[in-house]
Amino acid sequence: MKQINFPIKTSKGLLLDNNEIINYFTKLSIQELINELDYSRASKNHDLESLVMSEYYRKQTTRDS
Repeated sequence: MKQINFPIKTSKGLLLDNNEIINYFTKLSIQELINELDYSRASKNHDLESLVMSEYYRKQTTRDS
């Protein structure tokens, strides 16, 4: 099954596709990710929320190791 790649809007107004948003999130600090999470919940953007949480957990496990 082919994955549909559609743009997702970030809290800074950027429209990024899945690959770009993952690269964008890797450059953010934990606090900036929390801010993105707040935005995703306020805007009811479940796709953004899922991507933010994935990166947040990845950074947390990397930091704790």
